[in-house]
Amino acid sequence: MRELSARGRLAGLTGALLLAAGIVLAVLPGAAAAAPANGISLTEAMSRLTASHNTAQQVVCSNNVYITSRANGRIVSAELGYSGNNYAMLRARATAVGPWERYTICTDTRSGLSSIASQANRRIVSAELGYSGGDYAMLRARATAVGPWELYRIVSAGSGLAIISAANGRYVSAELGYSGSRYAMLRARATAAGPWEQFQ
Repeated sequence: MRELSARGRLAGLTGALLLAAGIVLAVLPGAAAAAPANGISLTEAMSRLTASHNTAQQVVCSNNVYITSRANGRIVSAELGYSGNNYAMLRARATAVGPWERYTICTDTRSGLSSIASQANRRIVSAELGYSGGDYAMLRARATAVGPWELYRIVSAGSGLAIISAANGRYVSAELGYSGSRYAMLRARATAAGPWEQFQ
């Protein structure tokens, strides 16, 4: 196994899985310590991850990341109070950052692909491509390993960032047309980045 080149400790399952595969991992120096009490935004995390690319580190991670929908200004929560096939559904509904709104983002510097893990339940976010209808490609923090459904490309889009599922090539949308407990559910279903597909 290659040596872990990191200052600090990665909180989350993603790092352990990458290390077990023999991949060099780096947690950005001071990322967690320098973050405000609420953490760092997705925009700041991706800026740090992009700036830290070098040939010695295959995977770089940033902890305490919160993701905000630009369309409704709400923070993305992993709904750990839900059960069954809706357990840990991601929704842009919170007005403040708490435990359910903190994520670890890890990016492979060679491929540019990222994984997103909930720090609250230590599970990796999956795009549920086996679901159908209005639940197709729902994002849920439920996986214990990184596979095709757990990889994303995070790119600039409009005034923010877009999250694209590597598995189906679709942009992640915050479903602001849904209501009740499904309001602002995140789904990898759009073919272009509009207002509902922009995050920060």
